[in-house]
Amino acid sequence: MARNMQGQWTITQSNGFEVVFILFQERDGALHGSARVIGGREANGRGRVSGDSFSFTVDWFGNGRGGRYTGQFDAAGHLSGTTFDLDHPTSQATWFAHSFSP
Repeated sequence: MARNMQGQWTITQSNGFEVVFILFQERDGALHGSARVIGGREANGRGRVSGDSFSFTVDWFGNGRGGRYTGQFDAAGHLSGTTFDLDHPTSQATWFAHSFSP
């Protein structure tokens, strides 16, 4: 069974950016919603949650590409992972979620 990801999530990336996700979840684990860099751009995204695994792609540039966020919940329920630029995959950062509002 997938974790409940619906709501507002705030993450901090290792490159200093903070991102706020507003996610809506379907029964099958499909996700859709938006992401906003605090003090920066906002874009739509889509993804999936399956068990403890999370994947979400944000179309930061409006061209169908952007950034992919993948992560895992640990045994204590904390969510963390990595992100990378789909056009420049070597541009990567780690991240952790530190705020959730249903």
